[in-house]
Amino acid sequence: MRRIWLRPLNRRRGVVGSLPLLVGFLLASARGGRADASERRLEPAFPVGGEQPLAALQDVDVIEHLGDRIPSGLTFRDPDGRKIEIDAMLGGRPILVTLGYYRCPMLCNLVLDGLAKAMKGSGLFPGKDFQAVSISIDAHEDANLARETRDRMLRTIGGDPDPGRWPFLLGDAVQSPALAEAVGFRYAYDSLSKQFAHAAVAFVLTPDGRVSRYLYGVDVLARDFRLAMVEAGGGKVGTSFDRVLLSCFKYDPINRRYAPYVMGFMRIGAGLVFVALATLLTVLWRKELVMRRGRVA
Repeated sequence: MRRIWLRPLNRRRGVVGSLPLLVGFLLASARGGRADASERRLEPAFPVGGEQPLAALQDVDVIEHLGDRIPSGLTFRDPDGRKIEIDAMLGGRPILVTLGYYRCPMLCNLVLDGLAKAMKGSGLFPGKDFQAVSISIDAHEDANLARETRDRMLRTIGGDPDPGRWPFLLGDAVQSPALAEAVGFRYAYDSLSKQFAHAAVAFVLTPDGRVSRYLYGVDVLARDFRLAMVEAGGGKVGTSFDRVLLSCFKYDPINRRYAPYVMGFMRIGAGLVFVALATLLTVLWRKELVMRRGRVA
């Protein structure tokens, strides 16, 4: 398990939101301590420690739980009030999970739009190649906003408008924190701005519900998105070329993207050289065999 510290101003290393949260901090500072201390304190989803907002924000981060399985029995509701079990999504395809909230003024929409762009660029789509699901961390989420966000994203990616391709679910004070804790998504609520502080990240799960990869930022590369899905799917997603490509690209945890893997290219190069030599030797052997037969005749 590796702890990942986020740098708010670096899009590639995760973005902490939202802008109203920072404005709230400035307003609190401008009051010069006249406001009640409890009014300035973050109300975190998890115990984040510290009495001041900025101290609490230090624990708004991502702790990678690669290989860990999410808890079984997690149940959420769709905008129409129907119960949706995450376990029912397991067993077939990789799963793309996003955690956020639908009234988010900026960051959550940027993450969703970035993922939709990556999906279209990768040629992989939810409901066909993988399962996508977005879950709210706000226990008081508005179902209408969830429905509107879902419809907007389905229009963005195009194709079948079936909500089952990419469900947008409502959480509560128990289920959402349990899932967030399992994938290492640490967030906090600011009572001044009435907004959540959280990272810009999406989670890729294997078909059996294990954390396979983290996709950071609001501008995920289409190549990284496709390779993450191929990797999580164990080669059952994508083409044979994708599986070869995955051997040439390895995930770089420092830059948080897939980078060329030298040994992979060397193996492919050695394989091509072997094939070329084998072909050349075969041709020479056949020519020599023909010449020998001609001499005998």
